[in-house]
Amino acid sequence: MSLGPLMRKKLVNSNNRYLFFYPGNINQKTGGYIYEKNILTYSKAYNFPIKFISLSDNYPYPSSTDLRELSKIIYKESSKTTLIFDGLVFEGILKLIDKLSKYKIIALIHHPLYLEFKGKKSLNFFKSAKEIYKKTNHFVVTSSETKKLLFKTFKIKPSIISIVEPGIDKLRIFKKKTSLIKQFLTCGSLIERKKYDYLIKEIKNINNIIINIVGDTSRENDYTKKLIDYINKNNLSTKVILHGQISQFKLDKLYSQCDFYISTSKYEGFGMALANASISKLPIISFKTPTINKTIGNNGVLYFDNYKKGTLEKLIKNNCFSNKKYQYLKSKLISKNFLTTKQSAKQFIKVIKNA
Repeated sequence: MSLGPLMRKKLVNSNNRYLFFYPGNINQKTGGYIYEKNILTYSKAYNFPIKFISLSDNYPYPSSTDLRELSKIIYKESSKTTLIFDGLVFEGILKLIDKLSKYKIIALIHHPLYLEFKGKKSLNFFKSAKEIYKKTNHFVVTSSETKKLLFKTFKIKPSIISIVEPGIDKLRIFKKKTSLIKQFLTCGSLIERKKYDYLIKEIKNINNIIINIVGDTSRENDYTKKLIDYINKNNLSTKVILHGQISQFKLDKLYSQCDFYISTSKYEGFGMALANASISKLPIISFKTPTINKTIGNNGVLYFDNYKKGTLEKLIKNNCFSNKKYQYLKSKLISKNFLTTKQSAKQFIKVIKNA
């Protein structure tokens, strides 16, 4: 899809300047980063005045040095500059928020961080979000469920929350190799929220299975070490492959070579990787959440709803090694109409211009 001369002129002639802050490396092949990279690519193509700025990957736990560096960047800007924050950055700047009152602030929230943790850490993020969200001019979320959450839990006016779903383009298709070993794919940074520890424990006693995990291994170092230690201790290195960050070519190839996509995450803002699996005709196993259910529906999907020992193991053993059941699941998959990456980025730009 291309923009006409009039729209291109409107983008170029925007009077405002925008800064978009995100943590770490935007080239990572995980949902949030892919979403933001698509906006970056689109804005460059159409000369929209938004500058993407990479911050420390310490966020949402910035050091005092990280906050000073962020302050230096912002304070050079005029009050006409709009500040856009990725949620991981935004929920780590409570100490700065009162000093940013002269700027228009837009927050991109895939889901509030308090959902990712338990106990005191969850409570601290919840309290922080309540304070920061009050000082926010506009929110962009990736699903209606997150919009409902912000409204019901944080009393945010629906009028200042815009839904911009991620764009999903078809992946390249490669010829699938025939094998008795069932290949599973899951994508996302190695963080506790993704529940990879549960996944690995559940497949420990299943034969003829390989789990391919694609995602950044540096976000939560202690958790990554815990997973690697468990894999090594239980001799699972041939069953669990930690690919780390990979190229789009290799990711496309994994989608073609794997038999199932699997997600054990309880909280997802949209579920881009699952949407990719759906349009790639890859049967899906997922923890059931309202967001994921809305994104991919029920056709060709096997859901589970608890993390009890044996729940996922039983589901996999009963459904994934029968060719008849596998072909049935594939036949039930329906290609939903997702936004393309250009359509999604265009919507995002429209929202921030009108916010």
